[in-house]
Amino acid sequence: MKKLLPLVFCCVAFTCRAQTAETAVKLAASYFKEAETASQGQHVWNKKVYGPMMFVEPRTRITYANIPDSAGILKPDGEIYRGVLPETVMIANTSINWEGKMWSVMLWPLLADRDERVNLMIHESFHRIQAELGLPERSPTVDHLSTFYGRIYFLLELQALKAALLKPVDQRNADLTNALLFRQKRRELFPSTFKNEQILEMSEGLAEYTGVILGRPKDHIRQHLYDQIDTAGNRKSFIRSCAYITGPVYGYLIFEKSPYWTLKVDSNSDFPELISQYYHLKPAKTPDEQTIARLEKKYNGDVIIKSETLKEQKRLQLVNQYVDLFTKEPVLTIKLIKMGISFNPNNLFDLGEYGTVYPTAEIKDTWGELTVSATGMLMKDWQIVYLPMSKAPDINGNTIEGEGWKISLNTGWKFSKIDALHYQLTQ
Repeated sequence: MKKLLPLVFCCVAFTCRAQTAETAVKLAASYFKEAETASQGQHVWNKKVYGPMMFVEPRTRITYANIPDSAGILKPDGEIYRGVLPETVMIANTSINWEGKMWSVMLWPLLADRDERVNLMIHESFHRIQAELGLPERSPTVDHLSTFYGRIYFLLELQALKAALLKPVDQRNADLTNALLFRQKRRELFPSTFKNEQILEMSEGLAEYTGVILGRPKDHIRQHLYDQIDTAGNRKSFIRSCAYITGPVYGYLIFEKSPYWTLKVDSNSDFPELISQYYHLKPAKTPDEQTIARLEKKYNGDVIIKSETLKEQKRLQLVNQYVDLFTKEPVLTIKLIKMGISFNPNNLFDLGEYGTVYPTAEIKDTWGELTVSATGMLMKDWQIVYLPMSKAPDINGNTIEGEGWKISLNTGWKFSKIDALHYQLTQ
């Protein structure tokens, strides 16, 4: 009997794996149906939103797709297609051009919450058709939203927008006007980077609006927007995530005036102009200090300023730490050649003239693959990455592992020391 036990255990293990794979296939098929159903009969865009879609498990790269690929990697499995995505393909919650098709991609497993899950699938589906809509996918960082006054006037704008949402459509004008005054104040304070708000909103903002308006039940949307505004102050960073809030909020306010407003937008469209057009608001002028002080009181400014003052003290400490880490300690400098990147837009940290700190990220490029899991990397103008080298890295063949980061080099590339403070990748 003892001799049979290993065979029994093997059979049980195989059966469990088979059931797990079968369950995943069925679950993926049900998710594809959710996305397809959510986008049926939509009048948000003049293109079909639902299309080629894949879910990729990051560790194994096992992929579930709703259609086959031209290379035959994805094989029929039940109602869907399944295979292993090549290592050369960058994976993230994103859209990619692969095997002659644009695909929307999500990391597996997807979110358990139905609303969040479908919201994400539709968001990434928008990115798949974005270029066809004449809306370039541009994602600059809005650096002034890392500053003390940038954050304050952004949060005040959100409070004014919430006040407008809480009122009937025909009673919103005063709050909407005040929201635009807070935005105009940011324009006055940060003229060199203010344009990036509009650029990001016409990309990520429209993507998230599409995810919300199509992906969530109509009777859930308003509460979702309230929740996003109420928890905005808890976010570590707005410099890349601000449009995930303002896109749906402004979009829904306009939707309640004109449901098909998106059919008329282009890359030059601007939410302040759109909201003024549909609500017949007068152009916002730069407010004087007395007006700003009065409006701050009206929209919970005392609480916002108190909270942001504490955060600013911590932010300045972190600025000093990062500047020392990347300018006074040894660093590895990597030139970006043909980069693909995935990162968390909610935790980026602006370091002014030095660039942007990405606490976590994955990059694939001509030289290999970089994974940042802690400490962070500094990126400048999407052209150069700096990695901290306070401690000597472990080098094992083509693998270089530092403090909080790991690089797998492609053939022909090597790690080189320039001097005591500078290292780089060379061929």
